[in-house]
Amino acid sequence: MRNHQIIENILSQYNIDNIDFDVYVIADAQVQTIKESDNRICHADESEFFSRTEFAEIASALFNVFGFVRVFYSEISFIEYILRNHIDPNGCIVYNLARDGKMPGKKSLIPSFCDLYHIKYTGSDAFVISLLRNKPDFSDILSVHNINVPISVVFNPKQENLSELNTALEGHEILIKNVCESASIGLTRECKMLFSSDAYPKLRQVATSVNPKQVLVQEFIDGMECEVLVLQYHKDYYAMTPVVITFPKDRTFMDTQISNGYQYGFQLLQTPVASSICATAEHAASILNIKDYARFDFRVRDNIPYLFDIAGTPYTIHHSSVAYLFNEYGLQYEDIYKTIVSCMFSNY
Repeated sequence: MRNHQIIENILSQYNIDNIDFDVYVIADAQVQTIKESDNRICHADESEFFSRTEFAEIASALFNVFGFVRVFYSEISFIEYILRNHIDPNGCIVYNLARDGKMPGKKSLIPSFCDLYHIKYTGSDAFVISLLRNKPDFSDILSVHNINVPISVVFNPKQENLSELNTALEGHEILIKNVCESASIGLTRECKMLFSSDAYPKLRQVATSVNPKQVLVQEFIDGMECEVLVLQYHKDYYAMTPVVITFPKDRTFMDTQISNGYQYGFQLLQTPVASSICATAEHAASILNIKDYARFDFRVRDNIPYLFDIAGTPYTIHHSSVAYLFNEYGLQYEDIYKTIVSCMFSNY
């Protein structure tokens, strides 16, 4: 079955489903989330939150599709509302875009609460969504199943013993990144370097600027970067056409500046390696027990795909690989949200 036909089948099912429920959207937004929150909360980096424009795109689509939509700009306000009003779990679903906090398990709060109260929600469960934040852990799991991942070492900038780094990465180009944040957060041009003993001072300096406690030192895969949307429908996994990320001239990876400024474009990957990437993404989704949907990020070297990041709740704003993909399939922007909710219902 061709990729776009899978989505068309899902949308056909959506059109006959009984859409008679309230939709609760949990989405952390710049300014709004902090303004409404308890001042004791340790918030995520603001670049993790939706801007006003970004959330307007998503909210408009959700209102157009579902009608009865209530928006919560923080996880706590949603939980308080459910508890205070004794909400019937059969009369609502949660469209989960929550991402506040700084610890590895920050995305697990809403899934675990919803599971406790038998509320249906989009996206993976608390365990899986937390695992997807931890790059070295999911990479270790996938490598055991013969999925290619970059060499990665967790590094404390204050540690003296660098033997593990030497053994694993001597002579490799590397990227220094956060262990449990979105791939581009904290990245600058300086985060890419050739690893050697002569580079120790610079390595420590850059690592400390990214995160003074712990960073991931990861092999840089020099080659094309692409993103793959994988849908889970009736428990089966379907990878969509990979979308290549095109960078500005003389730039080779997604850093904070490029990401925040939307300084990148998209194009469909239509070369033979696409089938290998799709098969790898579906295999990884199955191993990790992804629910409903996720985005798998690859870099390709010598026609070999390396899986380096996974987004459990990927951005679906207009400037995203997911929105670009649906447009290339001849579908409407609102179809993204119909597809994800239909997948959710099929998996309960």
